[in-house]
Amino acid sequence: MNLGPDEAYHKAQDLLARRNHFSTELRQKLKVRGFAATDIDSAIDRLTEYGYLDDLNNGRQLAANYLWQKGYGRLMIAQRLRKKGLSAALVQQITAELFAGVSATELEKLFSRLSRKARGDIYTYLYRRGFLPEEIESFVTRYREGYFEG
Repeated sequence: MNLGPDEAYHKAQDLLARRNHFSTELRQKLKVRGFAATDIDSAIDRLTEYGYLDDLNNGRQLAANYLWQKGYGRLMIAQRLRKKGLSAALVQQITAELFAGVSATELEKLFSRLSRKARGDIYTYLYRRGFLPEEIESFVTRYREGYFEG
C-alpha cells in the first residue's frame, strides 16, 4: 500500500469526520498508521488551511465544556488542554478568554451544588477543581458576607 501525502490527508479527514481532534492528536494517530512525518505535516497544513482543523476553536469549545459541564477551574482546564497537546501560549489565551468575568459566578454555581458536609471543606474542593487560591478566598469572603445564597 502506498502511503503518501494524499492518503494521509484522506485518513485525517476520516478521523475528523468522527470527532474533532487537535493537531497533536491527529499527528500521533497518523504516525501510528505508518505515515511519514512529511506526509503528516502536509496533511495537517492542508486541513488547517481549509479550516477543518482549528486548535484554537477546538480548545475554546473543550475549555467551555470543562468549565460549564464539569465545573473545572482555570488550573484544571489548563492542565487538560496541555495534555491534549496545545502549546502553553494557546492554553493561556484560551483560559484568559474563558475566565474573563466568569470565575465568581462559576464558583457560586459549584458551591450551590455541594452538600452541607462538602461545604465545610470548600477550599480544598475548589482548589482540587483547579481554581486559583485568590479566586477561592474572594468567593469564601463574599459568601460569608452574604452576597449570595448557597
